[in-house]
Amino acid sequence: MVDYSVWDKIEVSDDEDDTHPNIDTASLFRWRHQARVERMEQFQKEKEENEKGWSECRRKLTDCQKRMKELELEDTETAKLELAKLQPELQQLKKDERNWEKKANDLRKKEKTMPWNVDTLSKEGFSKSVINKKPEVHEETEEIGRAHV
Repeated sequence: MVDYSVWDKIEVSDDEDDTHPNIDTASLFRWRHQARVERMEQFQKEKEENEKGWSECRRKLTDCQKRMKELELEDTETAKLELAKLQPELQQLKKDERNWEKKANDLRKKEKTMPWNVDTLSKEGFSKSVINKKPEVHEETEEIGRAHV
């Protein structure tokens, strides 16, 4: 069975021809488009900030794990004290990583539930334009033709 519910959430401004006579339809479409573009930019900015924060958290976590492995190899008292200090930090970083992952999943869900519009209905597969031109044919005169022979 085919699920057509995907098509229920499409924002197409051309479908709304029944605007009030006192409202300029072109301006209304332009305002809606501008608002849609701003929402998309805001969502993209949110997504980038989340990815940046998550990658920073992962970097700190790997640094902390690396430092802990180095300290485990040492048998000094200062290494043991430092290792004890790093344990809570490691737990906090793991907790932060789970929070970032949850935020990323929430953003993915939000992206899936966002209504489709003219800008998101289809994506360009490739953008290569090829224009065929006839090669220019130079007429050779008898003198040039003899020189080449």
